Amino acid sequence: MNDIDYSNYEELGLRDAQIIMAGILKEVADICDKYGIKYFLDAGTLIGAVRHKGFIPWDDDIDIGMLREDYRKFLSIIKNELPEHLFLQTHENDLYYDIYQVPCKIRYNNTLFIEEKIVENPKMHNGLFIDILPYDSLPKKKWVYTIQRKISNFILRSFVRCREIPEKLTFKNKLTHFIYKIVVKIFPTQRRQKLFDFLINWNDINSEYMGYGVDTTWSEYIYKKKDFFDLIKVEFEGEYFNAPKNYDAVLTQLYGDYMTLPKEEDRVWHAKTIKKLSSMDN
Repeated sequence: MNDIDYSNYEELGLRDAQIIMAGILKEVADICDKYGIKYFLDAGTLIGAVRHKGFIPWDDDIDIGMLREDYRKFLSIIKNELPEHLFLQTHENDLYYDIYQVPCKIRYNNTLFIEEKIVENPKMHNGLFIDILPYDSLPKKKWVYTIQRKISNFILRSFVRCREIPEKLTFKNKLTHFIYKIVVKIFPTQRRQKLFDFLINWNDINSEYMGYGVDTTWSEYIYKKKDFFDLIKVEFEGEYFNAPKNYDAVLTQLYGDYMTLPKEEDRVWHAKTIKKLSSMDN
């Protein structure tokens, strides 16, 4: 990806970018439906569907979630199902991909999306995307979950911190980053995934509870499965997609009063740069 000549790219407006991302979502959802993979709109995308029947007007990304068993099935079939203009991005098939807390994205080729708060990495695929977020059933015991997530969060935090090292560090922070660097060397992609698979085996697939996967960093969010399943359909940008059955309980737990618009100064987005190849149609 580092050999791309971005002089051939032109600025892309937010609404045009949203339309492209909604198209990615539709193609991914169609593949999931074809193979019986249960996905659901997540986070801000779910708010957008409920409150706006589409994107939150200032939003510039899409999140969908799926339980681990569906996520694994998704990864096993998606490579052979994606059209040529889309790219499956994981740590296994994009060796330069370094957004470690999001294990899977579907990117749109010949576009460019640079996030504001993430260190720029021109080597990885930086196209417009949707996030695919795995969810895990929880272990039977709370203390097991606590240990599980302390291990996985420390591993992920080490990779994230090494990617985003500040220019000036105190002695204490230098020591901490030295430890992070050791962890990063010990756990390259395959070994890190083996550790995550080992931790996933601690989960109880029959648990009444679920949360973001061990290969993400959002361990504080725990949900009741009965609030998700069976899934319902909600409108998003003129199409209908899966959503948690009790989306109100899910969104209230995640955001509180999600139906009230935030103050204008709080209406922020992720993108620093959004572009497309000049010869590409919107």
